[in-house]
Amino acid sequence: MKKVWSFLSLLSLTLVACTGSGSTTPSSEIDVDRFIVTDMMAYEFTDSSLIQIQGQCEEEHGELVWSMNGKQYQSPASLNKSTDSLRIVFSDGVVRFAYEGDSFPIGLFRSTEPDKNIGVIFEKNGTMQYLVYYKNECLIDELNMTIKPEDKRIDCNTVLRGDGSYMKVLPPEGAIFKFEFSAGNVTCSAETRTLFPYYEQDCKDAYSKFQKDTSSTKVFDFKEYRTKTTLDSNCFKDLAVELAAPQQH
Repeated sequence: MKKVWSFLSLLSLTLVACTGSGSTTPSSEIDVDRFIVTDMMAYEFTDSSLIQIQGQCEEEHGELVWSMNGKQYQSPASLNKSTDSLRIVFSDGVVRFAYEGDSFPIGLFRSTEPDKNIGVIFEKNGTMQYLVYYKNECLIDELNMTIKPEDKRIDCNTVLRGDGSYMKVLPPEGAIFKFEFSAGNVTCSAETRTLFPYYEQDCKDAYSKFQKDTSSTKVFDFKEYRTKTTLDSNCFKDLAVELAAPQQH
């Protein structure tokens, strides 16, 4: 499963996270808590087959249309109860998962292949999560962050940016990525959250972002607006003032 997420520019910094990075590790060494949620949907089991219900989030006749059952995405997938295994055919190949829960099939499935750092979780409430695991604390590497030529990397998770501010990457929480920006005595927090068509509010947030877009985009495509950034604008105004102030030598 090869997915790429492009996050909003946070103060001119673009983050790109992808499963195709070189930072993989054998599943036996992966901490179950170190994962990023890459997709969310509902699921149904028909005999041994898996039906995935992604939800519909589209614009029709100038109005937003959201429906939980509007679209069903059924990838070739099968469950094998005798071996507690799951097999899914993605666009870039077949991935086999081994079950690690207590009440099959509810719980966590992990890829059985060392070079595949992905997993799937089925919940009792009918939700299904696709996951990508990360292996260490060096999140700048794990997230394949774009470092500009004028930026200087200080340590595993900290960058001195060209404008003189420091940016620190904090451990992600599910589909939420957190950052700190600082200069002098001012420190501001920001976060980006991945939106999913499975949730109606996420659909509305993406559409609202589309409506505010002043680019030449004419057609609403949820994938183009699937991140939401939250920050304290007053704090970042203070940060800008701090950066503009004459430096003491």
